[in-house]
Amino acid sequence: MFIEVVFNFNDSQALEHDIKIQILLEQIAVLNDKAAFERLFYAYFKKLHRFAGAIVKDRQIAEEVVSDVFVNLWKNRSKLLEIENLNNYLYIATKNIAVRSRTKLSAVRQFSIEEITIEPAVLKCSSPEDIFLNKELAQRYEAVVNTLPAQCQTIYRLARQDGLRYKEIATILNISVKTIDAQMVIALKRIAQAVRFIVDV
Repeated sequence: MFIEVVFNFNDSQALEHDIKIQILLEQIAVLNDKAAFERLFYAYFKKLHRFAGAIVKDRQIAEEVVSDVFVNLWKNRSKLLEIENLNNYLYIATKNIAVRSRTKLSAVRQFSIEEITIEPAVLKCSSPEDIFLNKELAQRYEAVVNTLPAQCQTIYRLARQDGLRYKEIATILNISVKTIDAQMVIALKRIAQAVRFIVDV
């Protein structure tokens, strides 16, 4: 599908990213490398900040949440290589700290995935070859994503904009892979219907 080609990481990019992250983890865990830790922080900051912001609804508090996640990571750096899936670990840690922060602020005892709405990621096009969507298509795409139900939109953005796998999203949000499948089908159908006439021109 056209949209999947545009918005999904290809396998080689994902593999290259995983290798670079693994090297950083080894440098941090074994060598206490602060420069490697800083690179890891910036590799994840924007994604985690958007995710935390979707929960706490405040950019500054979201920044504090992500900082707390990485402070804890640095404190426990000797155990970094024991983490099986860093993506899962960071998103779950961010979710837990963000929910605790929100609870302290609003005295809300219950928290639901329905309340999470992630801000759109900024699409970067560095060359003419990278520009797959014209301005009209990009606007229509973002408009339809914004109209998706909260849970559907959150799942879609985590999958397509943050590049997470369905199993990772299921673990992070504590829902089944089948639920993610169903929500992604809804999202992709709505997006395809909204942009079809532009793509076909």
